[in-house]
Amino acid sequence: MTKVSKKLKRTGPITTIIFLLIGVCVLSFILNLLGVRGYATEAGTLETSIVTINNAISKDGIKYILNNTILNFQMMEPLVYLIISLIAVSILETSGLLKHLLLPFKKMKFRYITFLTLLLGILSTFLGDYCYVLLLPLIGVIYRYLGRDSSLGVITMFIGITVGYSSGIFMNYQGYLLGMMTESAASSIDSSFKFDVWSNFYIMIVSTIIICILGTILIEKKLAKKYKRNEDTDNLVITKKAFIPTFIIGILLIGFFTYAIIPGLPLSGMLLKSDSKYYIDSLMGEGAPLSNSLLLLILAIILICSFIYGKISRNIKRSDYTYCMTKAFDNTGYIFVLMFFASVLLGVLDWTNISTVFATNIIDFVGSLQFSGIALVFIVFIAIVLMSILIPSALTKWNLASPVFVPLLMRSNINPAFTGYLFMAADAVGKCLSPIYIYLIIMIGFLYKNDKNDNNIFGTMKHMMPILWLLMLSLLVIVLGWFLIGFPIGFGASITM
Repeated sequence: MTKVSKKLKRTGPITTIIFLLIGVCVLSFILNLLGVRGYATEAGTLETSIVTINNAISKDGIKYILNNTILNFQMMEPLVYLIISLIAVSILETSGLLKHLLLPFKKMKFRYITFLTLLLGILSTFLGDYCYVLLLPLIGVIYRYLGRDSSLGVITMFIGITVGYSSGIFMNYQGYLLGMMTESAASSIDSSFKFDVWSNFYIMIVSTIIICILGTILIEKKLAKKYKRNEDTDNLVITKKAFIPTFIIGILLIGFFTYAIIPGLPLSGMLLKSDSKYYIDSLMGEGAPLSNSLLLLILAIILICSFIYGKISRNIKRSDYTYCMTKAFDNTGYIFVLMFFASVLLGVLDWTNISTVFATNIIDFVGSLQFSGIALVFIVFIAIVLMSILIPSALTKWNLASPVFVPLLMRSNINPAFTGYLFMAADAVGKCLSPIYIYLIIMIGFLYKNDKNDNNIFGTMKHMMPILWLLMLSLLVIVLGWFLIGFPIGFGASITM
């Protein structure tokens, strides 16, 4: 191991982000000087546009940093989501309700807890990126109550959610948007192709099962031993007297909001967007009432139920109810500082176009290769993983890649629906390997909250790397194996066109 790599693994996250920011600025200067550029193809057409590198060490670059640093931080959605989520976790913990809900899991073997954590992470991707800010702070508390290290829970949940984006059984809104991009890109070859939300259902079920089982084995053997077991030392009162009315009220509230998202019933559908072709769009699409209010509704249910449980059990007193909504904010200042510097880095990286030029050159290179069949599938998978390191956003990446990759694979008689799954599988792994993925940075912040010595970006990635490589290999085997065997990938969807 070189001295440089050793220093990287000991460098704090904030310092690492600053070094990355300086590196991006210097690289933008060099690439701009060399005239490096890329060519982006528009979906559904053969038209291309030139993408050039903007120099961050220039008058325009300095003006951009001064004008947009605060604005980029203000526009960082995870920051707002995280604050709301921490309020919910605080009251859920201090009321004693969360501890009561976890009683059935106290005697469960640790490997089953890991399996359920991964499964919850995968299934939660239906909520989109909300699942990160909801579950990362919550799982740390859950693991502490179950006698496991909170940091282990945070890492396990992060892996489950991130890798799970490739295999979530239920279609999420991001998957719907990716599907529409795939449909648009396919129109240049076959205008009759239509995206179907169930087109990858079979392969996603198999992926979910394999990821949960393999992930559990790897985490228990490779990662869990690095973290100590915890003892639950709080004095919260657990009582059925408080739980029964809380449970009844909770079921009524959940039932009410569930009724509000069922279309076609009397007085129902108030949380749905009208005139949408697909249900997922009416549920979570832009402008959908549920999408805009989901965190607020979850917070409202948790506040009401926790208050009822806390008052009856006397875990919450009149004088400390306000404090009960802030407990989870202890030691979280580091997370917000991390997010500020991350917003600066991501803003500058986006403005310089380095990521876009890098991605478009990879896309252009793959498009120029004379491969077909399984070799082409393999190359596209690796290319998407590499692109994901600098462009974690799936939508941004597929907007660049789909106009080339979808027609390219269609010319090899490969169904665009399969290409869509291929992209999601590679994208999920690539995000885990990206040090600039905002939710990886937030995860690092929660590791610091749990243990101030466990807060290094590259050190944490080193711990995760054996697991991620093997999960990437398993997803690649699923993709290539499915392609070779030729099983249908979903309802009415086959590998070939």
